[in-house]
Amino acid sequence: MDIQFRRDYDDLDLRIQMGHLQINVWYIRFVPASLRTNKKHAHGGYELHFIPYGFGQLIADGNHYEITPNTFYLTGPMIYHEQMTDPDNPLAECCINFDITVTKKRKQYNEFIRIETDAMIEALSSTRFWFGEDEYRSIELFQKIMDELDNRMVGYYHNIRSYISQIIVNAVRSYRGENKADYALPRKTLNEKREHLLDALMNSDTPDMSLDQMAVELMVSKRHLHRLMKKQFQMTFKQKLSQEKLETAKKLLIETNLTIDEVAHSADYSSSSYFCKKFKAHTGMSPTKYRQAAIRE
Repeated sequence: MDIQFRRDYDDLDLRIQMGHLQINVWYIRFVPASLRTNKKHAHGGYELHFIPYGFGQLIADGNHYEITPNTFYLTGPMIYHEQMTDPDNPLAECCINFDITVTKKRKQYNEFIRIETDAMIEALSSTRFWFGEDEYRSIELFQKIMDELDNRMVGYYHNIRSYISQIIVNAVRSYRGENKADYALPRKTLNEKREHLLDALMNSDTPDMSLDQMAVELMVSKRHLHRLMKKQFQMTFKQKLSQEKLETAKKLLIETNLTIDEVAHSADYSSSSYFCKKFKAHTGMSPTKYRQAAIRE
């Protein structure tokens, strides 16, 4: 990552909500290689420092650390630190300074969001200093933030907040090391699983399953199946089945040389005359004219 010139974003209003944890970003900075020295100082919040290239030395709480390319370190609230660069190979730096606020809205989130957010809060609150490597390649997310700020495409504010969230999550993972999360992802309810299966069954290449067969497949009553159909597709089973058969017929008319009788049979219509009647009612033209129009296009 090559930083050509210094960029300071101190006035961006960036507030990132992670459940009941709010991240308030004070500034984002991209500092190119220079012979500057950061004098001994401390912040009221957290600062994440990422070194894309160059060498130097860090003194934090009286301890000395050698800075090399790909170094990542955190200085927490009131951790005094001083950073010096190597005059022969000066270091560059990307950093984010932020504080955290725990809101009173914890109860409004589901159990899994609360558990994960509590783990984030505990990791941030208990880690006042950390020094190591950028093993999760967060520096690449800084490049994406710079690209978003330069290009300003629709959604760039959303993307910047998302990248900052990822950088902070990566930092927390670095603190925790190889410790696995002690919670599982939420699972779909039984009805949600049925809705997914219903969607798959109704969009299969052979939409010839009867109402009774589908009810057995989903392990529900026919009345419950009707309710699921209305919720999922805003139409009845019969209407959806008719729609799928018509779509199958359209595909066969365009992509094959089957006769109209063969198309009707393949799409599971009782007769070619009934197929032609239903097809014209739906499309406004006969199957033959529909095929001809598709060929001309």
